[in-house]
Amino acid sequence: MFHRMKFLLFSLTLLLSPAATAQDKKILQVLFLGDPVQQGIVQAAAKELTGKANFQYPPPGSANDSGSALARIDQLLGDKPYDIIYFNFGIGDLFYKDPASKEIRIMNKDAGGVRVSSPDQYEKNLDAIVQHLTGSKAKLIWGSTTPLNNGHLFDGDSEKEYNAIAARVMAKFKVPVLDLHAYAMAKFKSDEKQPPPDKYAAEMQKRGHPLHPPLVKAILSVAEKPQ
Repeated sequence: MFHRMKFLLFSLTLLLSPAATAQDKKILQVLFLGDPVQQGIVQAAAKELTGKANFQYPPPGSANDSGSALARIDQLLGDKPYDIIYFNFGIGDLFYKDPASKEIRIMNKDAGGVRVSSPDQYEKNLDAIVQHLTGSKAKLIWGSTTPLNNGHLFDGDSEKEYNAIAARVMAKFKVPVLDLHAYAMAKFKSDEKQPPPDKYAAEMQKRGHPLHPPLVKAILSVAEKPQ
């Protein structure tokens, strides 16, 4: 009788093991929505998460700013279910553009360029975007905008105002925030000039503090939390 019970328990273990193994090896499906500057950070995170997560990126130019993303939000989400959506809009909203063009054509502010999104419009866009994303059932992570240097296309420190707006919207919907801005600023001296947005990730890498590890940690942490 004892040997028979032992055999039955062994057989049951064999039957359950493949299912448990398959569950342990589930690959996360992650959607990124944001501009090309953030996409570079996400691609570095995706490389580190090879075998653990698959990443989907927006078509070029389709989600460079909050307004463009909102106009295409259903198309960007598609029909595929995602476990996690990581999103950020900010740099594309802070550019100065030609006010006479419906297309977003970058224009020097000294030549009459206006912001792609005003603070008020940015908040409205984010609010509407988050409402759409929460309907997808995916877990959400918002990434703050990294520091901007002063120049003809941006106003230095303008990202701080927009990060505060975004933080307010995310708090409203209880979306966790990955504060890449604070992480980056902690690695620079207060009087140091910030690099251009498209050079920021490379500069952080050179300093030994790449921007993608906090994102990797955030994705794995959010994945473990119950819905």
